[in-house]
Amino acid sequence: MPGIFLSYRNIERSYAPMLVDRELSRRFGPENVFQAGRSNLPAVHFPTEIDRRVDECDLLIALIDRPWVGEDLHLLREPGDWVRREIARALGQGKRVLPVLLDGAEMPRTAELPADIAPLTRNIALRMRPRTVDTDLLRLIGEVERLVPELVLVTLMDSAPPKNVGGPALLRAEHQVLPFRHRGELDLLAEWCSAPAGPPVKLVVGALGAGKTRLGLRLAAQVRGSGRPGGLLSVTAPAECLDRLGEIGSPCLVVLDDAEARPVQVRAALRSLAVAPEAPARLLLLARSGGDWLDDLRDDADDAVADLVDSIVPLSLAPLRPAEGDFATACGAFARHLGLPLPSLPSDRPETPTLLELQAAALTHVLSPDTPLDRPLRRILGLERAYWRKAGTAFGLPVSSDRVLAEVMATVTLFGAASEPEADGLLTSLRAFRGGPVHAIDSCRDLLRTVLPGPAPLNPLQPEQLAQEFVAEFLDSDYRLADLLDGVSDEQARRALRNLGRCLERHPRISGPVEDFLAAAPGRLLPLALTVLPSVPQPRLLVSAMSGALGRTPQGELPAVVDALPLRSDALARFAVDATERALGARDADAGDFTTARLARRLSVRLTYLGERPSDAVEAARSAVRALTALTVRESAHVESVAAGSGPGSVNAELAEAHAALALALDLDPSSRDEAVAVGETAVTQYRALPGGDRHGAALATALHNQSIRLRRVRAMPAALAAATEARQLVEPLHAERPTRFRSLYADVLDNLSIVTHLTGHPEEAERLGRETLALRRALAAARPDAYRSQLAGTLFNLGLLFTENERKGAEARQLWDESLSIYDALSVRRPGHYDEPRDRVRAHLDRRKADHDD
Repeated sequence: MPGIFLSYRNIERSYAPMLVDRELSRRFGPENVFQAGRSNLPAVHFPTEIDRRVDECDLLIALIDRPWVGEDLHLLREPGDWVRREIARALGQGKRVLPVLLDGAEMPRTAELPADIAPLTRNIALRMRPRTVDTDLLRLIGEVERLVPELVLVTLMDSAPPKNVGGPALLRAEHQVLPFRHRGELDLLAEWCSAPAGPPVKLVVGALGAGKTRLGLRLAAQVRGSGRPGGLLSVTAPAECLDRLGEIGSPCLVVLDDAEARPVQVRAALRSLAVAPEAPARLLLLARSGGDWLDDLRDDADDAVADLVDSIVPLSLAPLRPAEGDFATACGAFARHLGLPLPSLPSDRPETPTLLELQAAALTHVLSPDTPLDRPLRRILGLERAYWRKAGTAFGLPVSSDRVLAEVMATVTLFGAASEPEADGLLTSLRAFRGGPVHAIDSCRDLLRTVLPGPAPLNPLQPEQLAQEFVAEFLDSDYRLADLLDGVSDEQARRALRNLGRCLERHPRISGPVEDFLAAAPGRLLPLALTVLPSVPQPRLLVSAMSGALGRTPQGELPAVVDALPLRSDALARFAVDATERALGARDADAGDFTTARLARRLSVRLTYLGERPSDAVEAARSAVRALTALTVRESAHVESVAAGSGPGSVNAELAEAHAALALALDLDPSSRDEAVAVGETAVTQYRALPGGDRHGAALATALHNQSIRLRRVRAMPAALAAATEARQLVEPLHAERPTRFRSLYADVLDNLSIVTHLTGHPEEAERLGRETLALRRALAAARPDAYRSQLAGTLFNLGLLFTENERKGAEARQLWDESLSIYDALSVRRPGHYDEPRDRVRAHLDRRKADHDD
């Protein structure tokens, strides 16, 4: 265990030893700071204990006051002097020694000290004075964190849960009441933790109740058992402290549970490890899925973070199902933990779909043997409400009715509070306390600390499945969550939306209350909801509620919603069209201003992405082109300056994007191919006129790639090859420098180039390009299957086509097409009808190949 040893002389003559001890103990825990006056216990052999503590510490802080270097200096010449002995022992072992000069004391000269502690004078010292003591202490803490980053890790971990808990709290994974059910994934992760080299980050994904937290706890216990630090990262751990994770010099394990809901902490930890690839620290992320939240990290502005995340291959956990004997085992475990007699087991054992519900049934049976065991989560909630009523009366809550307690517990579970002001804001907004006595809120805080304990000022009901059951019941009562909006921060509102989105997965009946909540302040809540969607594994119902609220959104609040939309998201595709169309409809279509034109261009892009309403997509893009063309004319004539220049938001850049959008929309109509080629050429010309840089370079490469495909369709092969070759020349250095960000575009460009190269009579080069494309597609699909499996299927088909003219490679072509068909079949299950055309094309080629082979 890392630790700090405080060395000082005569604690009674200076404020510093006790003050430094107090502040360091507050920051790093008293068990990690040794101060002899506090830490030594009666009957302990003093010399032995001092030597042991020096041997175990990572840092010795030598507190040096004026007498230390003045009238007491002669004491250091005595071999048995304890201050000399402590410092000499630490220096002799090569430990870090930090001198702190107190109240204007100066470092003694080397010649004034005995040889065994003379090296102390070469260490840079900190200073501490009474008038600047607060600042000096903060600097000391920062220096300790820099010198011993392992200490930071210790303070970031969740403390052990209290043992004297009962009721539903025992269902939480942290209490580990039931025996751990071994699974093979534990062995794989243990091997990863103990390996001297390898990836620093692992991701384990699994549905609610799959056992992710228990797995993480078990792994951390094994790591601690081997003498290394390990544990679950606290939800209250400051992100800035995680910046030192990569500096830790010894092996350790940080488990970050519910990773999709903690993006700031995840990004900080990843950033620290990304810049220290050889660091021995290991980070285990636990999440319900590797969806959009992970995609956002792969697109992180920090390329080192994006590359690290791109290397993560999620490890999936299958759900834990109840097994024979689990109910009896659970009853026995709960009875022993609570010190209660084990009741007779019922003749009809409850049949529950999940292990958590079986545990809830067992706990209910132990606490109340006569209670029926159907719907165990609801039964355990009934017992918990009775406990809340008793506790509310004991804490003097003025009104402790079921209605009041339900309001308090449900809103605290939904909104939470990470700070005292947030807690006060939420509680004072509750209907139960409006106009009531001030002491009522104090009584409520005391109650909540007892019945919902945790690291934050306000903590949710746990475990999450139980909390969702409770919240859904509460919202059935027609409670208006919107009444709390004036008293909660945006972060609390975001937390509530995330919890509601997750609750919708199991309780879709609360869609109405969720929509009403969003519609109460759509300009504020819909942009917040967009940010939480990546942390909701199944966001369909939340998006549906958002769409309903969008229809009730005042026109003036629509631009805020549209501006918050992500660049791409399958889950939000229709919502994005609806929001953009509504925002556009609220403006004067004939105004011809920049904002209206940009909205029209975005609408065209989003309709084209959906592949629906092609004529509307074309018309929206045309209107954008007309308006922006007029603006460029006025701008060039200096009549009006609108977004002047050629920056990312300029008229020139927007006009290029509008032409590119129009060309893509025209691509949807085979009869418009000639016009699509002409418009695409205009887009390429306009992109060429823009300044260089990654953004415009990538945009030009994309425009050239799309133009090459159009030229290929009209059989203009030399021009198609030239455009594809130039696109590759532009994107290849971008991909080399920032592979994670540009891998998808590079794969698109190479895929098309391989086809054009083949069609222009260079089969060997086409095959080489096709195989390179396939390798890129496989890497993309492995990291982000939902986003890139369809592209992988297309590349498999294209490469198979290249092999059809070579009889020696006919078998490989069939293998590629078989794999392509299996991917399209799987995708069609999720999106019926969407992949029928490419799937039928692959199947037709397979059938034809088989018929030719039979002949």
